[in-house]
Formats: sequence, structure tokens, C-alpha cells
Amino acid sequence: MQEEAIVTTVEPILSTNIGESLQLEFLNVTLHLLRSAEYQGKVCKAIIKEPAWLLMLQPSAPLDGYLMEHGESSASFVKDGRIATGLKVSMELNCP
Repeated sequence: MQEEAIVTTVEPILSTNIGESLQLEFLNVTLHLLRSAEYQGKVCKAIIKEPAWLLMLQPSAPLDGYLMEHGESSASFVKDGRIATGLKVSMELNCP
């Protein structure tokens, strides 16, 4: 089932140096389903579908999706200025 989520928090979590010239920074992001009331008491798996550029910033996305509990989930991404509170994200949900 396709659902829309919104980014509610963005927090820096880690800075890593790879070699002498490459520094990577990561963000922890909380995603909240817009229709979260329908998912209270449910545990689902969520796969991010859009925006497409966000897919490229997932350092290690779980193959079966992020754990979504009570309409909320968190994920880590490589730092990008486009990731901000209020960003809308399309997700594919699998709720057993």
C-alpha cells in the first residue's frame, strides 16, 4: 500500500573521514505517516519510493524495509541539504 509520510526530525549523528580528503556526514531522520491514525497498534515494513534522490542517500537500507511502528519510523541518510523537516516522502507499506 502506498502512503505519504513527512519528515518530522532531522538530527546529525556521525561524521566519518574516508582517507585524507573525503568526509561523510550522516543524519538520523524520523518519518511520520500523514494518515498515522490508521496505523496505531500496527507494525509495518516501509520502503521509501520517492523522492528518487533520497534513495541514493541511504547508506544501508534494509532489504525488506524500515520498521514502522504506530505510523512512525527512523532512518539514517548521508547528509544532504534537501533533507529537512516537512519533506514529503512516498513509502510502500507492508502490514501483515
